[in-house]
Amino acid sequence: MGPVDIGACVIRLRRPQLSDAALWHEIRLRDRRWIEPYSISSPLDWERRHLPRRWARECFVAWADMRAGRRYSGVIEVDGQFAGQAEFYIVDKESRTVEFSGWIDSRWAGRGVMVQTSAMVANYLFTSLGITRIIAPISLDNAAAIRCVRSLGFQREATMALSFDVGGSPRDHALWALTSADVPDAGFPGIETAAVRQSAAMPTAPRRSGGPSPAVVALAAGRLLAWQTWQRLRWRPRIEPASLAVPNHPAVVVHTLAPLGRRRTPRSPTELILVLRVDGRHAGEFRLYEPDLPGHALGLHSWADPDLADIGVRAAALRQVVDFGFTVLGLRRISAEIPTSDPVSLSVAAAAGFTHEGVLRDHRGPTGLRTDHALWARTTPTTDERDS
Repeated sequence: MGPVDIGACVIRLRRPQLSDAALWHEIRLRDRRWIEPYSISSPLDWERRHLPRRWARECFVAWADMRAGRRYSGVIEVDGQFAGQAEFYIVDKESRTVEFSGWIDSRWAGRGVMVQTSAMVANYLFTSLGITRIIAPISLDNAAAIRCVRSLGFQREATMALSFDVGGSPRDHALWALTSADVPDAGFPGIETAAVRQSAAMPTAPRRSGGPSPAVVALAAGRLLAWQTWQRLRWRPRIEPASLAVPNHPAVVVHTLAPLGRRRTPRSPTELILVLRVDGRHAGEFRLYEPDLPGHALGLHSWADPDLADIGVRAAALRQVVDFGFTVLGLRRISAEIPTSDPVSLSVAAAAGFTHEGVLRDHRGPTGLRTDHALWARTTPTTDERDS
């Protein structure tokens, strides 16, 4: 994408290259104090996370994802030099929703480079790819990122408790979103449509020295292949069949839909269905699933026959499902996306102790319905809460 002249410099976005390794390493280590607090936590120290083979692996994964249409990972060039990264990940193809993220060399911070890069990407997503919703989860104290998205018209939709493990610990993040309806008719200031190449195949940069050696590249490729093979072959953890009694409701029980874990199968996206029974009758279901929203959590969707389970019964059963998720499944966060037009489910979430975190505009929820959804969540109780 680009080039775009913003006065102080010329910026463009291109595919990552192995030859970017040296500058990537130099900038990330120099700017550690600004980048690490907002980076996903890792058991590796910062230096080991930025060895040449790590960049090689990052390139291999990015190229594969771009070929598969899962995401676009780009290098930000300022006056022809590597200065940061920006990428968008396809969250939901059917609803045309993407997640955007990026970082910039501190020497260019506050000079409009990240804002204009973000505007260039958003312009491309809306006008060329037909994307209708861009989301950006941002740590509450990341003032620079917040200024950037605000300047582009992003709206703060929700505050997601303990949604990401960054900088070594779980932290709250705000979910910012920009929809096609938010974009002014004149487009983004300073960005000309003609300046953005209308092609998914982005221009490559001229070759530079500074890339990892062939031996390091081979090592990174071999380790990546081994990791991908392990991901395909690893087994799901065994989950014993569960039957959950519901306090003060002797006729109500929640149990897993099938005796899980009797036969190990290759790992698939996490999903668990628990059945709500009242007087022995199938009265509803609770589904725990991997949500499209970013963050370390499982989503929850439920339904119930109103003739068999009122709000009180559903809320009591939901509390047991949540407790099962925290104590047996080891979850840290469970979230529910509920249409704002569904007052019964909203009341159930509130009665079950969920916290209302915000409203997701024009969002495609777990049933496929695209409308405004209220985001509700519960997080792992603290020691004091467990003891009370």
